[in-house]
Amino acid sequence: MNIMDIKKNLFQNVIDDYEYGRPQYPEELYTAVSRFSGIASASEILEVGAGTGQATDLFAAHGHHLDLLEVSEQQVAFLQGKYGEQDDIKVIKSYFEDYEPDKQYDLIYSATAFHWIKCENGYPKAWRMLREGGTMAVFWNVFFDLYHSGGIFDGLNELRKTYMPDESLGDDLETIKEKRIRQITVGGYFDTPEYIEFHWTDQYDAKRFAALMGTESKALALSAQQRTAYLQNIERYILEQGGVVDVPQTVSLYLMKKSARNGRNV
Repeated sequence: MNIMDIKKNLFQNVIDDYEYGRPQYPEELYTAVSRFSGIASASEILEVGAGTGQATDLFAAHGHHLDLLEVSEQQVAFLQGKYGEQDDIKVIKSYFEDYEPDKQYDLIYSATAFHWIKCENGYPKAWRMLREGGTMAVFWNVFFDLYHSGGIFDGLNELRKTYMPDESLGDDLETIKEKRIRQITVGGYFDTPEYIEFHWTDQYDAKRFAALMGTESKALALSAQQRTAYLQNIERYILEQGGVVDVPQTVSLYLMKKSARNGRNV
């Protein structure tokens, strides 16, 4: 198992915190994907890295048939429990790299997950798995990638540096966007994507914000003792500062189609 696969499997240990702490995706995101892709109730749709279903809920609410990929038995069991009564949702335990479907998809989407797949492997494989004219949609909540400062975040940043001194506090949105586009267009399979941003603010209490931070992959890489101390100190600090954090949420959506004029290296 390579290092990226090991990191993917870390999330099986925080399923409850992930479900509790991670934000939902806005309805406007579904509208944008639906408009671009033209998906209908009979469309074949694959979600890569379904997590605990934050994005799945958007598509399930509109009656789509969904194949969901997840990598661990615990995550698959959670998804089966959540969607087990919906006959049009199938949960599949597999790494995307190993998944070989017997059909082509109208839409492949991935929510804050496709960065766990090497871009030189993932995007060409997705291109091959799509029917002609099919859509690839990848989107990220970039809270963990962005640099946040001012107010309560200055103290939270100091805590983060105490426990993760070698880790960056984040980039600006344009830097993240440029990196993602380079990854998406690797090998010439997909053209430059259509790009859309969604912004809103969520208010978190101390307990939920600590749960959110505990689902960050870098926090998951800490020892159990360090991680526990880090999250306890986050919760304590927020309570000392009034008990709430206004969390600026940003979701970056990238949309691209498979067409005869791209995929020139196939």
